[in-house]
Amino acid sequence: MKVLVTGVSGFIGAKLLAAACAAFGAANVIAFSSRPSAGCRGIVYGDGPAFSLGAAELAMLAEVEVLLHAGAFTPKSGAEANDLAGCNSNIDFTHRLLRLPMPALGKVVYLSTLDVYAPAEPITEATPTLPATLYGQSKLYCEKMVESFGAAHAIRAQVLRIGHVYGPGEEKYAKFLPQAIRNIAAGKPVELWGDGAELRSFIYIDDVAAAVVKAVTLDAEVGVINVVGGTPVSIRALVTALAAASGKPVEIVQRESHGAKRNYVFDTSKMRAHLLAHETALADGLRKEYQHIGGAR
Repeated sequence: MKVLVTGVSGFIGAKLLAAACAAFGAANVIAFSSRPSAGCRGIVYGDGPAFSLGAAELAMLAEVEVLLHAGAFTPKSGAEANDLAGCNSNIDFTHRLLRLPMPALGKVVYLSTLDVYAPAEPITEATPTLPATLYGQSKLYCEKMVESFGAAHAIRAQVLRIGHVYGPGEEKYAKFLPQAIRNIAAGKPVELWGDGAELRSFIYIDDVAAAVVKAVTLDAEVGVINVVGGTPVSIRALVTALAAASGKPVEIVQRESHGAKRNYVFDTSKMRAHLLAHETALADGLRKEYQHIGGAR
């Protein structure tokens, strides 16, 4: 089985590339990127309408049987969630990708986002979609593109909506966890906006990669699957868990927040049944992320 992976320079994509090489063999995995990738064969594309590919690259595309599409503009902070150019690039890239000549292609696995959902508790795969940002809108549109492409060409399309992912590599983003870890490691207080009672459900990066790889060989037609954490934790409890991972006392500075509160709690029964029976314990994952960002204890 020959597998093409996009987004290999990103947080999730880099881990997914390594997991795909381990599962299918490096000789059977092709990285599709704007720059060279180590560890497997690669197609380095340009900016042209058809990615400016030559004969050698097109020959590799002719082998591809499964496309793992993780490549996307992903906001590194909340301020970027409505970046017009970045969000439009998600649609344009997916459109150009699906037009490439891949005659052996039999399956597309598309990594979408929980940002497509309307507020609900718990969130399930049946929760209505109502993206609040251009980023969520762009990912939902790409889902529909992939599904329409699959239906038109008798190619199986599997959409995975990815939740709050944490672990080594997350430090690229301006998120609460990596910033809190940096502060703890430096002996600085952790800022908590509001009372910290909001619930979040985190999933470890290795679990996400394992679930996506499993989706490659999933034969059942089960529709969209959420790849998300199944154990909700309050933000305040998360800081307590980080303190335990660091072995250091942590000062919390509470700031007043007037923003809308929203819990992210999921029903993960579909994921457990088809892709990931067991998740990494939050305490274990936080310890690994702390060691990666903040240094070993």
